[in-house]
Amino acid sequence: MTKTPALAWVALAATVLIWATFLVSTRAAVTGALGPVEVGIMRYGPALILFLPVLIRHGPLPTGAGLREVLLVGLMGGLIFIMLLTSGLRFAPVADSGVFAPSMLPFFVAVLSFFLLGERFDGLRLTGFVLILIGALAVGGWDALSQAESGAWRGHLLFLAGAFCWAIYTIAFRKSSLTAMQAAAMISFWSMLGFGALALFLGVDFTTAPTNFVILQFLLQGVLSGFTATITYGYAITHLGASRTAAYAALVPVLAALGGWIFLDEPIGAVKTAGILVVSLGVALASGALTRRRMKSVP
Repeated sequence: MTKTPALAWVALAATVLIWATFLVSTRAAVTGALGPVEVGIMRYGPALILFLPVLIRHGPLPTGAGLREVLLVGLMGGLIFIMLLTSGLRFAPVADSGVFAPSMLPFFVAVLSFFLLGERFDGLRLTGFVLILIGALAVGGWDALSQAESGAWRGHLLFLAGAFCWAIYTIAFRKSSLTAMQAAAMISFWSMLGFGALALFLGVDFTTAPTNFVILQFLLQGVLSGFTATITYGYAITHLGASRTAAYAALVPVLAALGGWIFLDEPIGAVKTAGILVVSLGVALASGALTRRRMKSVP
């Protein structure tokens, strides 16, 4: 039996923390003086520079990639997803983004996999999908009834649209011949190109925010989220397996909610806490990790 390297667990922990930190830092950015275009440039500018060796070797259109891959992988997984997510964070708090964005991803991927790839799911994973829906509806429904005037429902819809775009990217990447590094480099290139074009038409202004805050955002968005998390996530999948790695993604909404509460003073509340915990359990079940572990324990 091959022993799992300790570095794989470190990589997994780093990935989950970076994902949660990304949601908190983006909420801080868009509720301050920065907009979605500025956030996109901060995310993909540094990542593009760091991925230059991959781009020089494989180009922005790696072998086997065409216009379809650019649209579905390069833009759906980058520019469009970030625009939807950051726009949603202008209306809804971090805790809600954790419930409706990364947590709804397994559900949307499952739906697309069912219809496009013919994938089928066992009872435990189906239970996980149902729990994700119940938790998301609890959070969204409670906000719609108790805080309709806040407009958080707009953020929820944008989060859902973003999660669906990321699911499309996931399926497109699975069907392509791209490696994880090629896809990440391609996303950085085409997304930065798109945000650069948007900046020319809409304009950008980084001077309205404190310099230290902008530098911190470049570090969190570009170096950590856009680049480092790609490496650590791939390493974790390689050594721990996709299902086990995906199961720990259930911690993202919990950590994001705690981060929003600690750093942004965003209340969570009993109903939202219950919804987050239900969604997290659903993500863990939907990932299939528990199913595989149970099968391995059967003699």
